[in-house]
Amino acid sequence: MRRPSRYEFTIASPIGIVMFGLSIVAAGIAGAFHPAIRAFSAFVVSFPLLWIALTTLATLTAASALRSVRVKVPARMRAFGSFRLQCTLALRGFTFPAVGVLTNARFSMSGTAIDAGPSAEIPLLTGRLAGTSQWDVTTNRRGILFVGPFRTAIELPGSAVRVTGIFDKRHAITVLPATYHLQPFVDTLLAGRHAAAGRFEKLPTAIEEYVGVREYRPGDSPKLIHRTLSLRARDPGQFYVREFQDPTRDDVSLVLDTAQPLDGERDLHHYRLEKAICFVCALCRTFAARRLTVRFICQRGVADVVTLRLRPRDADLNRLEMELATIDLNGDRATLDRILLNEVRRYGAAVIFVSLRRHEEVEQQRLPMVTLTPDHVPVFTREVAVP
Repeated sequence: MRRPSRYEFTIASPIGIVMFGLSIVAAGIAGAFHPAIRAFSAFVVSFPLLWIALTTLATLTAASALRSVRVKVPARMRAFGSFRLQCTLALRGFTFPAVGVLTNARFSMSGTAIDAGPSAEIPLLTGRLAGTSQWDVTTNRRGILFVGPFRTAIELPGSAVRVTGIFDKRHAITVLPATYHLQPFVDTLLAGRHAAAGRFEKLPTAIEEYVGVREYRPGDSPKLIHRTLSLRARDPGQFYVREFQDPTRDDVSLVLDTAQPLDGERDLHHYRLEKAICFVCALCRTFAARRLTVRFICQRGVADVVTLRLRPRDADLNRLEMELATIDLNGDRATLDRILLNEVRRYGAAVIFVSLRRHEEVEQQRLPMVTLTPDHVPVFTREVAVP
């Protein structure tokens, strides 16, 4: 059990103090003019004083015995999802009970406070009876969500002070990108990605895997023509070739644009980045379902380029989502152009560039790659899943 890091003391509601002062004045006046009721006037004055002293002592004692038993938060969640936050409190040892304990929590992300949250009431806390405050929390932002500190206020009815115990410990929750479901025709981005032509370098046929057939294109090796399907084609001039894949190579190079905007529209680029991150995550998940190997590249900061090789495994996809949870607009155009040029020069892999610019740059048009602008993201997205 954890005790509060510090306490805050505030004066109770002034209305009770004013009413108490008026009762003393009235009792004093009545006792001065009517000696017969002087004993009753003394009781009227002494009883509120005794009550205030007793409840104030009980409030201070309960606050000193307050302990945090457990805070239940998930380790990770997805954007647009929700979870139930629970904070369990108890009083240590034999002490006065606490009635009407109010608890609230502070939420922050990227150093900015989001909301203090509503207060939840625990009706009764005793030395043998713990209580739990609960909140249903929903977040629509990707990143690291911090929950805490927790503030717990104790004020028994009639107490002269309110004691607030503050638990400074913060709990971190990784908010992963939202889940996008893509259209089935997203596979058109990878049309003809495998090798059906003769290679310049000699590779043993045994290390390549047969992955399917497609229509013949100029430059394909005639040795790879699928004779059976070609003879069954309706068009006599139509041929089909077998496709093979080298399992030691990457199928797709996926580059995410994180360069800072040059036009000053940082809020617009942040919005586009959020959509692009969710789209990239869904695209990698779709390629993994097709048993493809993806090489993901993005710039995380100055001289900090992230490169992940994602195989069709859940562990690789989880690592990608954890990385995408903290990506921001910290890149630069020179590094991005160098990354694209290096990926295009790589052997055998198709290159897909997810851009944050409205139009494709002139330098990018000269490179043999697929560029997806923010207008393409809704075209390939079918729906946004809500956890």
